[in-house]
Amino acid sequence: MVNNKAKRMAKYAIMFATIFVAMMIDRAISFLPIGFSMAVCTLLVTLSFCFLSNSWADATFAGLFFGLASFIKEFLMPSALIGQVLPVYYWPLITIPPRLAMSLCAFAVYRGVLALFKKGKIATRQIVALSVATLVGLVCNTVGFFSCVELARFLHNDANQGVFAMIYAVLVTNIIPEYAASVAGVPLIVLGVRRGLKLGVDGNNEKRAKGEQHK
Repeated sequence: MVNNKAKRMAKYAIMFATIFVAMMIDRAISFLPIGFSMAVCTLLVTLSFCFLSNSWADATFAGLFFGLASFIKEFLMPSALIGQVLPVYYWPLITIPPRLAMSLCAFAVYRGVLALFKKGKIATRQIVALSVATLVGLVCNTVGFFSCVELARFLHNDANQGVFAMIYAVLVTNIIPEYAASVAGVPLIVLGVRRGLKLGVDGNNEKRAKGEQHK
């Protein structure tokens, strides 16, 4: 029991650290003279963790850690949309709920697609389910994020339309490459890591091993 708890704690610590490092990489890239800032690394890592072990708990923690990492990041390297515009007490509203909703929606769709399509090769079914779930999760994150920003603006009585309109325009231009990279990359990462960690194509080897131990 102690070993299992220590293993879970270590796993989630690694998950949070990896997501945070990915976010720092994305933020560092934004300072390069390339004209745009994206969250490709963070989205790839977070969504990959969401599906890796085929676990609701892991999906929940992946989204939660994404939100917490984003919240902490604002103190270190504030973004124009949050850290330099809205007061700190609105940051959790903007950074955490959309990312948690993203991971839960994505995982629910992943399970749902697999339940609907039970025929065909398991690898093909996994790729389709992961791709569709990733896309739905990304849309959920985008809609949720903008909704939370607007709610924070309403609560803060912010009437500076020009600044937010400009920032939204920049964010929208980032959506297509972020979506394309995530939808194409997440299935490859998940299936590759599952293979490397011997989790099985469906990510259920640990569950099967535990079931055999209790027989």
